[in-house]
Amino acid sequence: MRLRLPGPLLTMVLTRTSPYFAAPASKLVARAAPASSSAGAAPSPKKRAASGSSSAPKPSPSPKKRARSPKKEAPALKPPAGWRSTYDLITELRADRTAVVDSMGSEAIATSAGSADERNYQVLISLMLSSQTKDTVNAATMAKLRAHGLTMANILATPDDELDELIRAVGFHNNKVKFIKATTRLLVDEHDSTVPDTLEALTALPGVGPKMALICLNVCFDKIVGISVDTHVHRISNQLGWTGGGAPTKNPEATRAALESWMPFEVWGEVNLLLVGLGQEVQTEKPKLLRKALACSDPPAALRLLEVCGVDVAKEGAKHGIDVPV
Repeated sequence: MRLRLPGPLLTMVLTRTSPYFAAPASKLVARAAPASSSAGAAPSPKKRAASGSSSAPKPSPSPKKRARSPKKEAPALKPPAGWRSTYDLITELRADRTAVVDSMGSEAIATSAGSADERNYQVLISLMLSSQTKDTVNAATMAKLRAHGLTMANILATPDDELDELIRAVGFHNNKVKFIKATTRLLVDEHDSTVPDTLEALTALPGVGPKMALICLNVCFDKIVGISVDTHVHRISNQLGWTGGGAPTKNPEATRAALESWMPFEVWGEVNLLLVGLGQEVQTEKPKLLRKALACSDPPAALRLLEVCGVDVAKEGAKHGIDVPV
């Protein structure tokens, strides 16, 4: 007599949202386990070897030729309750454009280059250097490269050890020397010494990820095809409950998918600069940010926003002599 296994198990997941800027969720959501799984299932007779020696081992595919599993699209989310008023408040707090990224980020770098091709290449190199590197360090390194001669021909002619010395202050400089050289060679050989203007072509370049590619397309070609998410955008979006209200998204790409599923397209191009600047001020310029919050159109909401983003408003006010209403 055969035994039948019990039906699908249910996992109860308690969702959680921001206390100020997302709709509260007190209901338990039941998530059904998959109805069937290939793991542990008996192989179908039709799938067994049909002829020849069934014991002959099949050659394993080369790692380079192994196909990647298709990316699952994130389920569309509903816009979080009150997100627009929060977004407008952040826009007001960032209106002065005095964060470090505003003067030393890729958008600022783009305004100081020469021809369009030269500017695009310098923006791309700046983005490649920016990973795991503060904007202040990146800007100083870019100044060194410009003084050296930041053109494709000159970078290819520069010995690796000399280029490494020029960019030594940035994070993972050894790897970035290899990436910059390899990318520059591809630009010359395969893209007619120009920076490509598609997401696919940019992310195919060594050392260029989606975050960099999306900013490059926006800054260099005025093309908006996605929301660029770095650690600041990733952290703040989760703090505000903009990524689904449940468990925090695990990485910036998951955050990007969540934001793009509900955020209006017309704001995609400004989200990165807006939230990166806010994140920088939260981390390093709390007194300035606190004063801006007290002077804005809705101080109580602004102070709650800062609390959600990790600022201890009362502590910072007392520390810097700023009168914060209780």
